[in-house]
Amino acid sequence: MSAVLPATTSTVRAARWAVSTVFFLNGAGVGLWAAHVPVVQARAGIDTGVLGLMLLTIAAGAMSAMPLAGWLSARWGTRSVMLCSGLAFAVMTAVLTALSAVPLLFTAAFFFGASNGIMDVSMNANASEVETARGEPTMSSFHGFFSLGGLAGAALGGLLIGLGYGDGSGTLATSMITVAGLALVAPRVLVVPPHTGASHFALPRGPALFLGLLALLCMAVEGALVDWSALLLTERTGVDAATAAMGYSAFSIAMAACRFAGDGLVLRFGAQRMMAVGGLAMFLGLALAAASPWFILSSAGFALIGLGAANVVPLIFAAATRLPGMSAGGGLATAATVGYTGLLMGPVAIGWVAAHSNIAVALGGLSLAGLVIAFSTGAVKKTAQ
Repeated sequence: MSAVLPATTSTVRAARWAVSTVFFLNGAGVGLWAAHVPVVQARAGIDTGVLGLMLLTIAAGAMSAMPLAGWLSARWGTRSVMLCSGLAFAVMTAVLTALSAVPLLFTAAFFFGASNGIMDVSMNANASEVETARGEPTMSSFHGFFSLGGLAGAALGGLLIGLGYGDGSGTLATSMITVAGLALVAPRVLVVPPHTGASHFALPRGPALFLGLLALLCMAVEGALVDWSALLLTERTGVDAATAAMGYSAFSIAMAACRFAGDGLVLRFGAQRMMAVGGLAMFLGLALAAASPWFILSSAGFALIGLGAANVVPLIFAAATRLPGMSAGGGLATAATVGYTGLLMGPVAIGWVAAHSNIAVALGGLSLAGLVIAFSTGAVKKTAQ
């Protein structure tokens, strides 16, 4: 572990860009995997049911590792855990996209999810330490780099597949670039002494549980849009599948753009107002997307959801890292473990409701999650900057 140096203005500025790079690389890895899912499915010869179980295995790996991330970060420091898990994530991205044997795929899927879960918690905890050192909101821009990385990774993955490098050789090359990127920024990552006297993880209760539930609602919306937005547009507006994909693109682009603007907005208007506006935007966007029979209006609804959801999770995570009596990694791990169940269970719940009614009713009902978030701004009051 590197020696702890005084946090000067220049070192904090360098640390901000270093952890921004880590967020970008993490998002790019996720985007690369998303682009390779159909290729891996075809190569392994598995149906959608088995593929669904494999995706569930990734989520299970992430959720089971998140509590461990809090303990590791508190013991060894967020810097060490972030960099080591980043290396593991890069390796597992290359491995997962190259395999074809189903048992090995499931094993790799679990460790891919686990390394991503640990990296997610530790990089957010380190980002919180940078935000504290800067003395002003910064978390939203970090998540903006993750969103930007996801878009870049998905685009690069599609290009690699189109060029004939979808057998894993393409992701092996990009993983080597990721490793080089982590090595390049490692000396600039902020080093904070481990929180040896604070709790590293706790069973979700009290403020940590409430923050986790709010994150769960927001992530349930995000997960539902990933899996169900195209179907809503094809059924509700009558467009083809290629056109329907543009609806989710509107959501992703709006979210990335608003995350880069989020820090300035939080600084100007405060965390509570941003939470309230974000929740209301999610409510109105989902209601519009579900109710409109016109593609343009539904897509505008998706963009409004992206604008609203963009800064909700960063604000919640920032609050979780400052819970009294808990280390930054421990508080984040506790809230994130609850929150990420939204990504897992949200799409499943939407599917169940849609099977008993229709997809418009299911997504329209989910809009209530935005109202709950909008009226729960007190959760970030005491711990926000």
